[in-house]
Amino acid sequence: MPGRKKFFLTMFQAEMEDSLGDVLYLSEFNENRFKNNEITNYVYNENKAFLEHEVSGLKELVVYIGTINAEDYKDVAEMAAGVEKLLKRWIKEQDEPQAVYGIISRKIKKVLKYIIDYAE
Repeated sequence: MPGRKKFFLTMFQAEMEDSLGDVLYLSEFNENRFKNNEITNYVYNENKAFLEHEVSGLKELVVYIGTINAEDYKDVAEMAAGVEKLLKRWIKEQDEPQAVYGIISRKIKKVLKYIIDYAE
């Protein structure tokens, strides 16, 4: 069922784009808190650096997901496992925080469950 594999990649990429939106929102929130003198310059700069790193990594991740070939996998379950393995290695190579892997892993499981339970 090649359609389900491509659907998985499309949904997973959308989930990662949504996560990117969340991080951008946090970045704006951090900026506003600093402007309102709710946090110190030190805290603001630490948060800003961390969030910029996350934004950069998520943007790269979204592009990387777009390069994954659905035809390299026999079914959607194998694809989910393969994508998780690829992204775990990618996170390590990109020196992303290990927490990013936890987020990605949860998103993969969420999308896979949806496809198995609801997609026709």
